[in-house]
Amino acid sequence: MGKNFASIDIGTHTARVLIGQKLGPPGLLRPIFRERTYIRLGEGFDHSGRKTIHSHAITRTVKALQDFSRYMKDFNVHKVLAVATGVVREASNRELFLGSIRQNTGFEVRPIGGDEEALLTGKGVLNALGVQKDPFVIFDLGGGSTEFLFGGRHAPEVRSIPIGAVTLTQEHLESDPPDEKELSFLSGYIDKSLKGLHLLSSQGRDNCPADCLLIGTGGTVTTLAAMLHGILPQEIGPERINGLILEGSDIGALFDKMSKLSVEERLRLPGLDPGRAGVILAGALVVLRVLYFLRSSQMVVSLSDLLEGILINYFEGEEHE
Repeated sequence: MGKNFASIDIGTHTARVLIGQKLGPPGLLRPIFRERTYIRLGEGFDHSGRKTIHSHAITRTVKALQDFSRYMKDFNVHKVLAVATGVVREASNRELFLGSIRQNTGFEVRPIGGDEEALLTGKGVLNALGVQKDPFVIFDLGGGSTEFLFGGRHAPEVRSIPIGAVTLTQEHLESDPPDEKELSFLSGYIDKSLKGLHLLSSQGRDNCPADCLLIGTGGTVTTLAAMLHGILPQEIGPERINGLILEGSDIGALFDKMSKLSVEERLRLPGLDPGRAGVILAGALVVLRVLYFLRSSQMVVSLSDLLEGILINYFEGEEHE
């Protein structure tokens, strides 16, 4: 039996862990355990002000990682690779936050930038889906930012744009359910943020031509897949989610339905995880605007993402030592 390795991602809305074993190519990785906890680090985070992670969010995160540490013992994990993304990147009390985790769990957490997150997510997605087609665009919609990886016919390019399901909800959606004015303003704000994607055409190339493969990952994307394909939250896993296709028209119809419901009413929708009910509207709107900007009528879904990419990247590094 091979050694077990673990990756951890501390994001704006969730803390996640993946435990897996190293395989030979082309698979490289065999996942054996996966868990997610809602830590809500972005709750009350002021992006234009003090940029402080609140104490109660730190407490929630430490507790989640203490739970994760028990999994490390249960699975006899050989090495843990932990990263922090989302609001941790810009937090003014980041060192205090990471120090608290180190002191209470023993985990050494490495903050990573958006470009590195995009590249590692791409490794996880491409490995899991066995993508052979190019060009392709992979986008990872998180709680605090969205990362893009453009690849295929040219050298890979990455973009990290500071729009996420949590931060957009907190800053732009006050009513429950939101009124049309709020949603219209939010849509315009997302569009302004996504205009940076056109910079990839500055050298005369088309950022997502007609034959482009668009792949989405992240909590919002997998939740939309579960809702549209009738998958219960407890059934969500790579074997059920990876490779599913979402039509833009179906996402649009679901968004229109959800936009008329309060958070409490949304909780009754099949496939919607309670921890995501409050932020799913803003997240779904980002997905719809990404489809629009990249001129795509559909997208492929991948639950495999950054967590897989972290481990695969480490395994590749071992082989070159």
